[in-house]
Amino acid sequence: MPHPTVMIILTLLILIIALPLVSLWTGKRIRAAASASAGKYLRYARTIVILWSLTALALYALRLHHLEPASVGLRPPRYIVELLVGLVTLVAPVLASLGGSRRVLEGDYARALRAVVPTDRGEWILFVPVAASAGICEEFLYRGYALSIIGSMTGSLIVGAVLSSVAFGIGHAYQGKTGVIGATITGFLYACVFLVTGSLYPCMLGHFIQDMAGAAVLSRRLDDAKPAAATSG
Repeated sequence: MPHPTVMIILTLLILIIALPLVSLWTGKRIRAAASASAGKYLRYARTIVILWSLTALALYALRLHHLEPASVGLRPPRYIVELLVGLVTLVAPVLASLGGSRRVLEGDYARALRAVVPTDRGEWILFVPVAASAGICEEFLYRGYALSIIGSMTGSLIVGAVLSSVAFGIGHAYQGKTGVIGATITGFLYACVFLVTGSLYPCMLGHFIQDMAGAAVLSRRLDDAKPAAATSG
């Protein structure tokens, strides 16, 4: 049986180093990937498998260390109204929906989005479990596990919030610079929500709804951008 501390640190290194490096390495391939449904289905399935496998690994590492998931925030908030705090990150998709600029959907960012954003009913059906998996697993892994472990190791939850948010942001490198910056900011907002409420539930709910709302906004933006792209070509 592996040493508990080794498993804790190994899982942490996978989250803050290995996954961001993989995202950087695969970024060009994803941005160049076809946006056909078959390719998206495969990427959706792969994402779900990876997220839940890493979550199982983190839970195993905690169990070896005689720690409960509640110790890293997997517990209900003190007040039910705190579930709504995680919705603060919906501000970005709402503003994007109200805004008129399409510049953010140009270049590598737009190509990456077309490879992952759902555009028809079949893709949306499969995107829902992807968004749910991201909301549950990414929040547990980055806002719960990574933030708490780094905070414990450094003696500062702020350091844990910053480092876990940066790693989370780089993990979205396949979306280009815009995606990295956006994910880092969003990750830090969720970290603040977690530190204020002491619960991952508001973060998970907010993350899921943000992904769904963001995908709806981006899907419409990408669809609107097609005529412009065809005209300019």
